[in-house]
Amino acid sequence: MCEATAASGQSCSAPARPGRRWCVWHDADAVAERREMSRKGGAARSNKSRVRKQYVDGILSPAELEGLIGTTLKGVLMGKIAPGQAQAVASLARAAMSVREASEIEERLRSLEERAGISDGRTA
Repeated sequence: MCEATAASGQSCSAPARPGRRWCVWHDADAVAERREMSRKGGAARSNKSRVRKQYVDGILSPAELEGLIGTTLKGVLMGKIAPGQAQAVASLARAAMSVREASEIEERLRSLEERAGISDGRTA
């Protein structure tokens, strides 16, 4: 463990760096490493990074798309988002909904064909 004392008076609970008595936050020789960690941490907390993490699992639900469009509109009205960026969001949301609708229609058609005993467009 790190041998430093935190500002609260308690011992630092971070692990010491290999071969050192202090953690990266208390080691005077780790200034460059701390800066790099802070830079990466700041980048990981950026809006762009948060959005990537949030939507990496897959497509948005209709409610999520509606929320995204509403947030985007609010951003445009407040002057925080450029109208061109909002247009791109709206276009992508329209495309996502079109794909979802087509997939739902395809699934419903497949289900109806199965019930009717139709396989590949031919009666079974």
